[in-house]
Amino acid sequence: MKKSETMKVQNILLTLIDRPAVPDRLSIDPEYIKELAASISEIGLMNPITVSRRGGRFEVVAGDCRFQAFMSLGRSEIPAFVCDLDAENISVARATENLQRIDLTIIEEATIYKRLHDDHNMSWEEIGKRTGKGPGVVKRRADLMKLPEILIKALHEKKILYGAAEELAALKDVSRIQYYLGWAIDHGATVAVIRDWVREELALIRQHAADVGGGEWGSAVSEQKPIYVSCDICTGPMEISKVVYLRICADCSNTIKQNM
Repeated sequence: MKKSETMKVQNILLTLIDRPAVPDRLSIDPEYIKELAASISEIGLMNPITVSRRGGRFEVVAGDCRFQAFMSLGRSEIPAFVCDLDAENISVARATENLQRIDLTIIEEATIYKRLHDDHNMSWEEIGKRTGKGPGVVKRRADLMKLPEILIKALHEKKILYGAAEELAALKDVSRIQYYLGWAIDHGATVAVIRDWVREELALIRQHAADVGGGEWGSAVSEQKPIYVSCDICTGPMEISKVVYLRICADCSNTIKQNM
C-alpha cells in the first residue's frame, strides 16, 4: 500500500485503536517491544503507523509493534496515517508490510498466503501479483500449513529447513517423524541426509508389509534403530552416533581427502 502524498499524519487516541484481530505475526518477542519503546522514548517515532477507520474506531494496518511500544510507554496518542480500506485490502496491505521483514519465519509467511487464499478467496496468482511473489512460491509456502503440527513448530522455531520438513512429512506417522526430526535437529542433518533416512525407512515399511502379506506396519521407533550416514572421507556408511565433527575449512578437507 502506497501512502498518498495528500495523506496527512494525525494524532489518534490509543484508546480508539484496535490491534489486528488476527495478526500475521505468530509471535512477537517482548524484549523487542521493550527495545522499540526505549528507542521511541529517546528519539521519537520515526515512522507513523497506518490505521483504517472502523466506524468510530480504527484498526492497525501497519505498525502493530510500534503501537504496542507506545502502549507500554503509557502515551495517550500516536501519530498515524489514516485511510479507508475494506477487509481484503487491509489484509493485503498488512501482508505486504510483513513480507518485507527479514525476521519473518517461513511459517508466518505461509500463514499470510493461506489467510489471503482462504479468507478472501484470492487465487495463488493474484496473491503473488499483489505481494510481489511468484504463484508457485506462494502455493508451496501455503502448503506447509498442511504439515503435521510438530513440523510446523520446528519450522517456525527455525530448527529445520522447509526442504527437510517436506521430506520428513513423507513418513506420515507422527511417531516416526518425531524420531527422525529429533535426530535431524540434534545432529544438524542436511536435507540430502534426511532424504536418505526417509527413503530407507519407507523401503523397510514396504518390505515388512510384503513379508507379512500387506497391512500397516507399526514400526517400533522406540527400539532406537541405528541411523547411518556417509563418511565424507571414505564415503563408507557409519552410525550417526559415532560421527566425529571437525571444524576445518574446505581447502583442508580437500587436502585430507587427496592424501588418503
